[in-house]
Formats: sequence, C-alpha cells, structure tokens
Amino acid sequence: MNSPHVYVHLLTWNDRRYLPDLFASFGDQTYENFTVRILDNGSTDGTLEYIAQHFPKTLVSRNVKNAGFAEGHNQLIRYTIDHLPAENQDAHILLMNSDMILSSNLIEKLVEAASQSEDIVGGFQPKVLRAFAEQYGDEVLEETMRSDILDTTGLSVSRSWRMTDRGAGELDKGQYDDKTDIFAPTGTIAMYPIAVIKTLLYNGEFFDKHFFAYREDCDLAWRFRKIGWQAKFVPSAKAYHYRGMYGAAKQSWLKRMRNRKGQSKFFAALSTRNQLLVLIKNLTIGSFILSLPWILFNEGGRVAYAMLFEPQTRKRLLRMWSLIPEMLRRRRNIKETAVTPEADLRSYFR
Repeated sequence: MNSPHVYVHLLTWNDRRYLPDLFASFGDQTYENFTVRILDNGSTDGTLEYIAQHFPKTLVSRNVKNAGFAEGHNQLIRYTIDHLPAENQDAHILLMNSDMILSSNLIEKLVEAASQSEDIVGGFQPKVLRAFAEQYGDEVLEETMRSDILDTTGLSVSRSWRMTDRGAGELDKGQYDDKTDIFAPTGTIAMYPIAVIKTLLYNGEFFDKHFFAYREDCDLAWRFRKIGWQAKFVPSAKAYHYRGMYGAAKQSWLKRMRNRKGQSKFFAALSTRNQLLVLIKNLTIGSFILSLPWILFNEGGRVAYAMLFEPQTRKRLLRMWSLIPEMLRRRRNIKETAVTPEADLRSYFR
C-alpha cells in the first residue's frame, strides 16, 4: 500500500528571516512523499527573492498585496484541489505558519496517526512548543532556542465560547500526551485529509475570508465539530513556533486586558471583531442562554474596553454591521449541515 501524499501549505508574508531553518527542517523529514506549496502574500522584505533563488519549485503564486491569512490559505487549497492527480485522492493537506521549525518525524507521525484513526477523526494536531530567537541578524535569525514551553496542543473552548491554545505557556511535562481527544486543531499547524477539507468548503472557502486573520481557526473549529468531525492531538509529532501574539492559556480577565496594550492594535482589533463574528455565525439560541453570564462578562468587557480605549478596534466594530447579512447567510448554512448535538459540543467547555 502506497503512503498517502501530503501537501504542505505555507503562506508567507515578510518571513524571510524564518525560511532557512524552516526549509532545513523540510529537508530533514523522514517522510518523503510530500510537496511544499507556497503562496506569498505581498512580501516586501526579500522573501520572494529568497524562495525564487533557493526553492523555486515550491512557489505556487503571489498576491500583489496581503490578502490575509484566511483567503491566502483558501487560494492554496483551491489550487491543490483543482490540480489533484487521480492517484492522490487520499492525500492530506498540512496547513502551517511559516515561522516554524518541524521535528524530523512530524509528517511521518501525523500520517501514521491518520492511518490508525477512526473515520470520524478529521483533523490532526501536533505538539507545538515555543522557539525563541537569541539574536537577530540583518536578514536571518542568528541563533534559535527550541524550548520546552508549550505553544499549543490544540484548541480548547470555555463557557464564554472563547477558544484558547491548550497548555499555552506551560512547561511540557507530558501532561497532555494522553489527552488526545481535543475540541479542534489550531490554525498554527494542523493536518486534514483532503476529503475532509472538501466537506468544510463554503463557496470555495475553507476559512471565512471575511476574518482576514485571527479567530478564523476558531470559526472553522465550530463548523468542523458541528458537521460531525472529531480531532486528535498527536504528541509524538513536534514543531517549534516563533509566536508574535500569545499568552498563557489560563489568564484572568484583568491580565488579558493589560496584555492587550502590548499587542498590535491592528490584530487586537481583528481578534475582537472576529470573536463576535464567531458568535454570530455559530452560537445557537439554547447555547446563548446557557452561556449568557460568561459571554456578557468576557465579550461585553472586551467590547466596552475597546470602545473606550482602542480607536482602531472601535472603528472595526462599528463597521462590522456591514458583514452581518453575509454572516447570517453562513449561519443558515451551518445550521442546515449540523449533525452534532449541542450538548456534545458543550461537554468540551473548560
């Protein structure tokens, strides 16, 4: 039996400094039946030139300007599906960020987990730990430290319907290695069979393009679960991530508000708006009633803070209303295709 092909999808945007270590980790993979496909999202830092010089066969296309994380990956997925050979119908797509380093057996372990899983498992999440740059050079990272600090072991969901990276900021002691049933994979890196991806497409979109970036994986997670798919954490598959916007999974509301001051105003605005879009699209009336106190406290507090102290977020929230008709159309589609009881989804609340 032939090993299934894996298409590694990589979206780049001014990521020149990360690419040498990332591509070195591709070259070290013990699993050989994979193809790297890159879409550049309008880089201006030499990323495109570096790829063209060192890995020209990996470049699929280039956007003149940044189309966003969501639509960039949608473009790559459409390309792969449209150009899928008949013999690769059982292939997988590994979606990942460009600011990462893969362990040498990552693809092998993910494919192995997929081959041993039940048909209802549609997404596979590796263990992601944090990487830190000791020193920056003019173009590349001079020295990298691969830490034992967890970045994510998959998405977990709270009673407020806000998702966080399970284990984020904790020292990895194997505390999640036997907890392989997760709510959903993250957008940082995850593998899906192409057959599963096709069931999640809406108008040719895997991620909702209106999200642009941030929380698009949370929105996908609800759709993924509602149509009956389950997700598996694969602790033997490891990757290391330079994360630009992160925090510990368990933080008080006050600490989260304080941390916002250090975040990019642009991405903080997107994150706040997009979480509200997640609720509009996916929150049922029954779940809203049951989760109302937590939603009001958490999201109400964030919105109030943003309206008072974050001009860019306030601007996006006020403009959000133009998206409501489209979100309601997508909400109807989610409702029509949902098969998982809401009580089963709520059992994952932490």
